[in-house]
Amino acid sequence: MDELLAACRRRGLAGIELVAGHAHGVDTAVDPAELGAVRQRLEAGGAPVVAFRTTPAGAFHPNAARLSAVLGAPVVVSPEGENGIPADALLSAAPAYEAEGAMLLVAHGSEPDDVGRLRRVIEHAPAGALGLAWEVDPAADSITARIAAVLRAAGPHLRHIRLLGGGPESAQHEGRGIGPLMARLALAGYDGPLALAPSTPRYHTAWSLWLGRGGGWGCGSKAADPSLVRLDRS
Repeated sequence: MDELLAACRRRGLAGIELVAGHAHGVDTAVDPAELGAVRQRLEAGGAPVVAFRTTPAGAFHPNAARLSAVLGAPVVVSPEGENGIPADALLSAAPAYEAEGAMLLVAHGSEPDDVGRLRRVIEHAPAGALGLAWEVDPAADSITARIAAVLRAAGPHLRHIRLLGGGPESAQHEGRGIGPLMARLALAGYDGPLALAPSTPRYHTAWSLWLGRGGGWGCGSKAADPSLVRLDRS
């Protein structure tokens, strides 16, 4: 945890997305008092938890909603396989999150139709219990043409974005839509977290070295086409 906090300070990162199973030790089995201490430690270090990412088994665990409430951050559930997460499982979990004043976010890709289907499920749950977490993969998706459509489909339910790449990988993402993504998010008034993560485990060593040096956080948008978005006075 100390290494994470030091890396955030060096790179100007304002928060941390924790992932179940990583070496920080945070999980649904941890006592709430210990989770509270973790939260205080990270907030005092200037990098509060912005999300806790886990599998469906973790997100639907009886203690998951309490973990979200104690950490003060949503749980992000990543689908396993291509079939996604059943709507009835999400709607069954929603009351527990509502009761704790917590939130469960469903991770999704850059296909607007899929986002629209998830939004319809979310709107059948208690208000504020469920939301959306967009996982952007510039290497796999042609995102430029989909950004506006994804934002429209998600509407006010988009609460978290995870960008696969950036950091030491940012040079590889020039021309893949990161600049347009940042511009569209600004125009849409998105004010939620934007988490950076390695695109594949093979980049972990590069990320470790990058986090060990000072500098900016590097989203890969510096070389974006400046003519893409027109800002007019209206």
